[in-house]
Amino acid sequence: MPSSATPSLRLEMQAAGENLNTWGAPKLNTVIALIDFAIAGWTAVNLTGNAVLTSANFAPDQARAAMLKFTGQGGCTVTLPSVSKRYDVVNATAGTLTLTTGAGQAAVLGPGDAGPVTCDGVNVLGAQIGGRSLKAYVDAQAWAGQSGNLPGQEGAAGLPLVSDGQAPRWAPLSAAAISDFDRRAAALALSLAAAL
Repeated sequence: MPSSATPSLRLEMQAAGENLNTWGAPKLNTVIALIDFAIAGWTAVNLTGNAVLTSANFAPDQARAAMLKFTGQGGCTVTLPSVSKRYDVVNATAGTLTLTTGAGQAAVLGPGDAGPVTCDGVNVLGAQIGGRSLKAYVDAQAWAGQSGNLPGQEGAAGLPLVSDGQAPRWAPLSAAAISDFDRRAAALALSLAAAL
């Protein structure tokens, strides 16, 4: 009976009596190196479009890595093998990154996001709280936690946050705020010069 691959990490399992005098070296050493990579290995994947992580039985591959760093083109979808596995992922692209098995739920990481991603063989789940990415949840909580102090973000696209000294609000800049800029900048420069 020939060797077979383990279901998740594709490591070589020996059949009884197989590979006599070669199991220790190089066979066992290969398996140990692949386990080491699955626990603490790092792979950088440069995306030029949608991609499928490489996976191979008994040999090095991208999908076995513990940590994945994606660079290159943003807005891509990366397909993971349909096996249970946890990854630490860094999205170093300029756009969103979608991780999927091609079925089930997909995890979406924004540009610059980093965090754990878990695949159960069908679904790919990112670090989420209440159905939101961790970053979106923290952003929402930071604004909600300032209720009464900071206005909500809804409908405020393109507007700066301004204050009359008592209550902040989203509003276009006024001519008075802009015309007073020179005086305020000069006062700030004087106070910085005095502090030095």
